[in-house]
Amino acid sequence: MKKILACLVVAGILAALVIVPRAPAASTAPASAAEPTLPDIVVAGFKEFKTGGYTAATNAWARDSSLLQDSQTLLALNTYLSQVCNNAGTFVGADIIRVVNLSANSEVVYATAKFERQLVFLSFTCYKMGDKWLITMIDADKDPAKVLPTNIMSGQ
Repeated sequence: MKKILACLVVAGILAALVIVPRAPAASTAPASAAEPTLPDIVVAGFKEFKTGGYTAATNAWARDSSLLQDSQTLLALNTYLSQVCNNAGTFVGADIIRVVNLSANSEVVYATAKFERQLVFLSFTCYKMGDKWLITMIDADKDPAKVLPTNIMSGQ
């Protein structure tokens, strides 16, 4: 009888631990970090994609940044987006997955580009110089695991 009572007490304690809501974890973000905002240059590129195609989008995203000097990266991005347009159909829009603030002057924007028959996942590394955002790096792939960090993939 004592063993049954002890088992019931232990089961009750375990059930209480599972059912009792936990307080949210404390933020690990630095106190001085600003709230993330969606850099306007990312939005401008998606608008250009809708009206002028992938080349107009990559030109908008590269505007005024070091990407303009990196012809290999721009060529690879344009080639990839050309293949996507040929295989997946017309670009129909974009969704922002998350904006991650790295510092007062840097953010990473994770997004999807939606086509008629497929999604493409994108990552934009953004740098703020004065009041102007620049994109310093773009990654794109139809496989989200190649672009999105594991914490986003796991729903965090």
